[in-house]
Amino acid sequence: MSKVYGIAALAVVSLFLGGCGGGTLFALKDPGYSIKPTSVSVITGGSEEADLKLAEYLTKQLKERTALQVVEQDVVSKTIPSYPITVKTVEEDDGKVAWVDPSEKPRIKSIQAKLKTNYVFVIWTKGLQRTTVCSNRGGCTNTYSADIYGNMLEYPGGKIVSHTAFNERNSDSILALFRSKGYYVDKMLENAAEDIVDEFVKITNTGKAK
Repeated sequence: MSKVYGIAALAVVSLFLGGCGGGTLFALKDPGYSIKPTSVSVITGGSEEADLKLAEYLTKQLKERTALQVVEQDVVSKTIPSYPITVKTVEEDDGKVAWVDPSEKPRIKSIQAKLKTNYVFVIWTKGLQRTTVCSNRGGCTNTYSADIYGNMLEYPGGKIVSHTAFNERNSDSILALFRSKGYYVDKMLENAAEDIVDEFVKITNTGKAK
């Protein structure tokens, strides 16, 4: 946690307020590949509470907004021992891209065999932090940020077909006094899931008919 004062604080706040901080929301590894409107399960790539929340929000967004059959998180948690789980990754380009480590492929294949979906979407967070910025007038703003990563794997082959890598941020307000603990982190993760599915639907054309 860091604290900044004075004029510099106002500049920092303007950089952090709201929304996605850039990166890749959802992109196909091969632009010519076509996602099939079949079935998908979302699993965590990290074992923290934030990873589980993100998986829950992403599952909800995919279920509500796409034509894919989506496995609920309660089914996933009953199927995978000690869920949420950590999946090792290989990062490239100074962390701008992350891939599921090849050594994890057999374990994910075993999970997929139990969930019986054509796709497994591994999603995780890294670097969750809070930055507190205060002005000379005494008011302070907390900004929460996290790096969001994801890979979608296709089965039966287990090939990685997509990647996700971006930074999501959310700042609190005077309403924080009336919000539950963790509200703004939860909202940040919910926004991240919504952002991913916005791009997912656009790229894959798997959105539900209106």
